[in-house]
Amino acid sequence: MDFLYRWRRPILAVLVIIVLATLLSYTAKLRGHVLTLSAVAGIVADPAGGVINHVAGGLRGDAESLTQLFRLQQENQKLKAELTLYQSLKLQLEEVQADNTRLRGLLYLKSQLGSWHLLASSVVARNPNNWFSTLTIGRGSTSGVKVNMPVIVPQGVVGRVVSVSPTTAQVLLLLDPSSGAGALDVRSRSAGVVVGRDPITGTLRFQLFSHDPNVLPGDAVVTSGLSQYFPKGLLLGQVIAVAPSAGGLTETATVKPAVNFNQLETVMVVLAHPSGESTPPLSGLVP
Repeated sequence: MDFLYRWRRPILAVLVIIVLATLLSYTAKLRGHVLTLSAVAGIVADPAGGVINHVAGGLRGDAESLTQLFRLQQENQKLKAELTLYQSLKLQLEEVQADNTRLRGLLYLKSQLGSWHLLASSVVARNPNNWFSTLTIGRGSTSGVKVNMPVIVPQGVVGRVVSVSPTTAQVLLLLDPSSGAGALDVRSRSAGVVVGRDPITGTLRFQLFSHDPNVLPGDAVVTSGLSQYFPKGLLLGQVIAVAPSAGGLTETATVKPAVNFNQLETVMVVLAHPSGESTPPLSGLVP
């Protein structure tokens, strides 16, 4: 007992140091920091002041972290707003470019067919149930549109007008099986009739008249001018396959249309064209 009484102060000091070191080590681990030996020595030398300084430093660190987090959140929101604005402007630019390309194509078409009387019109309606059969344009009889007038775009033939109201007209598309156009193979000059074949795959059937037509894949097919609806020389499409017809006497070619019927927005109605005049096949390429 005399020993403990005599050494009570040193023992108490050692115990205090051990307790403080343990508490500080645990606190440092929780905060993700490593407490240096000098910091421990300072706290041991002045326990109250050291603890207060350590806590104050931690609070300052937390405040700085919260300020930085708030700043980062603000910057993140600003960047998100700028990205949304950029994407919106990008979409608007793409739309303007698409409109510009379409208008240039229509102007090119009018320059190629300078002596023709063409009427531009927007597509105002399409029925999802017969998407590849008909469409409605925003011009009618008050604009001079009549039944059986051809409807074209710079890429080629779209179809013909089948009904008219004062302000709108319905167009039968070339893809519809009930549609048809006199056709001519540009390379071999073999004639026939092109009709809608399969609206799902979007191909046309080129029924040839000759038993030896010499039609090959890759050949361009244009209107022959022999039907009552379409003038000569308008592009219909390109041959992708040739096979004997059902009777075996002639051949039938499968034609990929020149027109993308999924992307029709503006078309041209042929109000009038010089009788007997033909035009070079339209390729859809705008200089």
